[in-house]
Amino acid sequence: VDDGEWELYPQVTALCIGNAKYFGGGMKIVPNADPSNRSLEVVILQDFKWYDFILNLHKIYNGTYLTVKNVTSRSVRSIEVEEVSCSGSIYVQSDGEHLGFLPRKFHILPAAIEMIC
Repeated sequence: VDDGEWELYPQVTALCIGNAKYFGGGMKIVPNADPSNRSLEVVILQDFKWYDFILNLHKIYNGTYLTVKNVTSRSVRSIEVEEVSCSGSIYVQSDGEHLGFLPRKFHILPAAIEMIC
């Protein structure tokens, strides 16, 4: 994180990175994100089972799931993600679009998107 020392997170089920709160049809997946603060919000779900998603689905949609057990959140400038086992099978997606596989580095590019109004 932010070009610092590597941190190990065991049994990661999902790693959500974003600068906007909503993804995937209205899920408030990174509820503390703010596109104007030049940082990324990272939410890590560890050791989630299929039933954890079902039991917490309403909290994921309304953004109140950060208090659920095994969920952590933090703000970063950049993050590099790599799998420990190096199987090469962990894919990266952005709002449903396949971007490739790990390892990946994510960071903000200020003013990278031009808007025509």
